[in-house]
Amino acid sequence: MNTVGVLLSKREWSKLLSQKNKKDEIWHIYAKKGRELDLKIQFFTLVDLSLEGLKTQAIEFQNNSMIKMDIIDIPSIIYNPTMFFKKKNIKKLRELSNHPKIQVINEHHIIKKKELSALMDSYFDIKIDFDEEYEDDDSIFTLYVLAQKKLNNKWKSPLMYAKDSSQKLYYLEDASMDELWEYSQKVLNIIHYYYPGIFEIGIVFSLNSNGYYSLSSTCPISTIVKDIYEWNAKIGEKICKFPFKVAKEILQQKNSHDDSSNQYNVAYPQSTELLSSQSEDKTIMQSNEDSINLWIKLKEFQEEEMSLKLPILASKLIPSDQISIQFGMKELTCKIDFMERDFRLEQNSFTNPVEVIISSALLVKLHIPMDLTYQLKISNDKVIIGPTIGLLLGENNQLYSPGYMEKYSDRLMEYEKFGGLVFAFSTRSIDWEEEIAYGMLYDPTLKEWRYDAVPIPAALYRRNFHQKLDRINQLIEMTNKNLFNSHYFKKSDLILLKDEKEIRNHVPATHLLKKIDDLIEFIQDTEKVILKPVNLSRGRGIFILEKNQKHDDGYILYDHQNDFILRHLIPDNKGLEEILKKLNILNKKYLYQTYIPLLKINNRPLDVRVVMQKNDIKSWKCSGIECRVAGENEVLTNIARGGEAMTLEEVVIGSGINQSYNKIYESIINLCHKFCFLIDRKDEHYAEFGLDIGLDQEGFPWIIEANIFPSFKGFKEMDYELYLKIRTQPIYYAVHLQGFCVSESEAGSSYETFSKKNSHS
Repeated sequence: MNTVGVLLSKREWSKLLSQKNKKDEIWHIYAKKGRELDLKIQFFTLVDLSLEGLKTQAIEFQNNSMIKMDIIDIPSIIYNPTMFFKKKNIKKLRELSNHPKIQVINEHHIIKKKELSALMDSYFDIKIDFDEEYEDDDSIFTLYVLAQKKLNNKWKSPLMYAKDSSQKLYYLEDASMDELWEYSQKVLNIIHYYYPGIFEIGIVFSLNSNGYYSLSSTCPISTIVKDIYEWNAKIGEKICKFPFKVAKEILQQKNSHDDSSNQYNVAYPQSTELLSSQSEDKTIMQSNEDSINLWIKLKEFQEEEMSLKLPILASKLIPSDQISIQFGMKELTCKIDFMERDFRLEQNSFTNPVEVIISSALLVKLHIPMDLTYQLKISNDKVIIGPTIGLLLGENNQLYSPGYMEKYSDRLMEYEKFGGLVFAFSTRSIDWEEEIAYGMLYDPTLKEWRYDAVPIPAALYRRNFHQKLDRINQLIEMTNKNLFNSHYFKKSDLILLKDEKEIRNHVPATHLLKKIDDLIEFIQDTEKVILKPVNLSRGRGIFILEKNQKHDDGYILYDHQNDFILRHLIPDNKGLEEILKKLNILNKKYLYQTYIPLLKINNRPLDVRVVMQKNDIKSWKCSGIECRVAGENEVLTNIARGGEAMTLEEVVIGSGINQSYNKIYESIINLCHKFCFLIDRKDEHYAEFGLDIGLDQEGFPWIIEANIFPSFKGFKEMDYELYLKIRTQPIYYAVHLQGFCVSESEAGSSYETFSKKNSHS
């Protein structure tokens, strides 16, 4: 329980193995500092580490002797002082960091200069000059600030030092360095939310001949340890002890957590009914006795009091001079006032918003970006500015940048129909006390993403399932269950639906692979099964197993993991068990399922991808259907494996099946609606599924898989306009969840529809 692992490079590992009595090497210091804290330190490499079994080789110092151990369990706390450069090592480190049983101190060590510059540029209140590289560089010193972070997320600096052009080192400790640390803290407080896996980092500044600082870059802890340890071993040891103090604190928290059940469980409403209001009206401009919806643009005025000035037409809905105002999950009380200005409701649109005046004090508290066009809703004596839409990313914060977010931009091509805030963030990038998220904001004018910090959005579209459950539950409670796609629907979850009378005849017999004997018994009855990994998609890791008709006790296993199909001839049950172990099928989470002989076109099997999406909180709709036809000599239909997208009508006609297109279409749609109806009975919030429907050779539909993150590659190739509509629908759904509206056509053109609708009320 008190073991901490230390990651080394392969070169450092080899060097450590060859060491005899060099007690002053850095790894000896790590072992020494661990012992001082009653910790056992084990050294290992990424190369020797197995993520599947969580095993590795290791080196440990015992009684001043070095002991090599061939196989150990990976410690639950790992300190990483090493910079990795090979892509395979970086990938493995990320997988290790994401493992629910592992905590890595320093998932990575530096922030690229380009990302650091963009990050600092996004926070206008942080006045720090960024160092530019010029030929006539007049910097006289490079200044290093070592920063180390405690578990309370507070940074401290055990030292600051300088190097001159000849690399001579100077220790900085006088009062003039207070300004340098103040600059550093501003940078570090932002770094924490965007790169929470960094616990140690060097902030590097340049000092020019005029005495001005400029931010230059970051550097890894290894650079600073090397500099300092050679110069002052005592300070070096102090630096090396810090991460093990953090490790011990993590271990103590783990032990405390194990001793107190449900410590991190967050309760949230158990009702399957969603708690947000829903507007069926697709127009934007609304005004009646109970509520009003407007397009607005905010304008700031300097005022220490929290106040808001609205158009006079809103006055009838606000009975007092105080009102609650909400933006995202931030809600405050402010003073309300009204403006006597010429304003015509029928002319209000995204391109012609009404001006709303907001005080600087209120603006600061609400963290509202000023350069966006919003909708404003007044209802039940509350002003809500929105919509605020969150794209909830995973925990690989080091990946998320404006460039990374470009792949989401095609979901926002009709931004003018709903406006408001679209924001992408990780659960690790939340200031829970202030209810502020740090991440990337979509700029609709530039059609780009930028770093920003805003209140947690009121509706969240979950785009990743590598997050800690307690944080997800906290967001579910905070947003009144407006976090959709709340649970990862795995392939194995189909097993839970096999007894539902509405669809049980359409679900192939499916079982988790636990014992080889159960699989053997199953295949004796079915003669052919498909083996699928529970947690992979796009046809990865699939095998097909069938009885060998030429040999009574034999089997044939078809391996579809590579670009070619590998066929294994297996003589008997013992041979089957051996090959499944060799291929790691028995060691991983697999399921087996009755193989459905699929309908074919030109001797190529096909299946049907049906995209089901929620239109509003009450109903599902089919947003699109594509048929995926397997490539030549392929059994699997995935587009990623060379499959081809076709329309349902094309394959019904081309297959020669003795059924009409309309009959097959209706049977598929009815089945998909039944599935979604059953899903809505569960205590989760779903709004999108890609259902893979297999048609057998009689045209009978089978639910093969239900994908929570469906791929739309086939739609993109077959019908780009339909592809964009499918991509946009979850954003529209997030708008409706908050009671805001999506205009049917270009903003400003729907007032006539609204007027006709309300003229009879």
